This record gives sequence, C-alpha cells and structure tokens, in this order.
Amino acid sequence: MTEELHMTAERLELDGVPCRVRVPQRAGAHPLLLMLHGYEGDEDVTWIFSRAAGAEWLIASPRAPLKAQTQQGYSWFNFEGGKTDPTTLQAALGYLDQFIAALKARYSVDDTRLVMLGFSQGASMAYAYMLAEPARLRGLVSLGGFIPGYLTKQIIPPLNGLPVLILHGTEDEVIAVAIARKNRDLLMAHGAQVTYFEEAVGHRVGAGGMRLLTQWLAERL
Repeated sequence: MTEELHMTAERLELDGVPCRVRVPQRAGAHPLLLMLHGYEGDEDVTWIFSRAAGAEWLIASPRAPLKAQTQQGYSWFNFEGGKTDPTTLQAALGYLDQFIAALKARYSVDDTRLVMLGFSQGASMAYAYMLAEPARLRGLVSLGGFIPGYLTKQIIPPLNGLPVLILHGTEDEVIAVAIARKNRDLLMAHGAQVTYFEEAVGHRVGAGGMRLLTQWLAERL
C-alpha cells in the first residue's frame, strides 16, 4: 500500500470513542477492517497495520474503554491475579458493538465483510467477539495474541470455516508461542480455517508476517 493511503485517515470521536478512520474514495458499501490495539496502546499504535489493507477497505481503529492498570495507555479489560477479568471483557464487547453501530450510522458499511484484527490484548478482544458472534465476522487476525483462558473452557460454537490468520513470534517474550499453537489447534478443532505463521521475532510482526497479512486481507475482499 502507498504511504499516502497509510497516512490518510480522519481523527474523530464516534459515539464518544476516540478513533482513526480511513474511508475508501469509491461509492458503495465498504468492507470493514476493525483494528484493536494492545495493552497500554491507543488508536494510533495499530495504524501501522493499515499498510496491509487495500484501498477498498474502510479501516477503523478505536481506543479501548479503560485506562490500563499501569496508568500508561489504555486497556480493553483488566487483569486480576494475572488472569483476564470476565466482567470488564464482557463490557468491552458491548463497547465494540456500540462502536460498530456508530460506524454504520456514519459510513456505508457492508455487514457481510467485517474483519477484526487485534494485536496482543486486542487479539484477545477479537477472539472473544468471534466466539460470541462468529456469524458476524468475515475473518479474524491475531497478531501476537491469545484467547482468554476462561473462554477456552466454555462451549465453543462451530466456526464453520471462518478464516483466521494467526501471526506469532517464536521469540515473543510477552505471550509465549506455545499459547498461539494451542489456540491454533483449538480453533481448527472447532472448524475454523486457520492460516498460521511463525517468525523469528519477539512481540511484534516481522516482514514475512506483513506480507502474509497483505495477501490474506486481499483474499477476504
């Protein structure tokens, strides 16, 4: 994608949510790429991944609802004893639904082509959304992410070939690659169409992962 496309984005508030949005120039209903940042991040830190999305995508990157418990940046949910707090995660799912509704009220969005992309904790949110409402998604991207542990112990719905892309660093010092492998196997066992890619990087996405992300997103159009 060109640097111009990557940089051209509105900064605004939708229904009280600070966000960045890139709107396609063509008319008609647009596929939606919703990008969710990680712990201590904000709507700007995930914008680097917009480089991978073609001009057809309406891209939105919202700020998470909570201040991180470290008081640096923002968080989708809290951690209690090192584990995901289900109450704040559930509230964040409602927050995402309201944000998506606000996007649809302002822009022309194709309901059948919603892809969620999350980095780290943002991937956890995308996974939680998928497991709650798999039929609403055209695909999911996990970048250095994990499925919250308590969700893996609940009944997982049939995923019916839902495309999932998992990119994870073998040297990830925050979320061990073994977790990504377990998530891959779990999702495949429940019918997801998983594309899995490891790269010798830490808690980030390398060049090979970015190339695969670009290709995978193009295939969702």
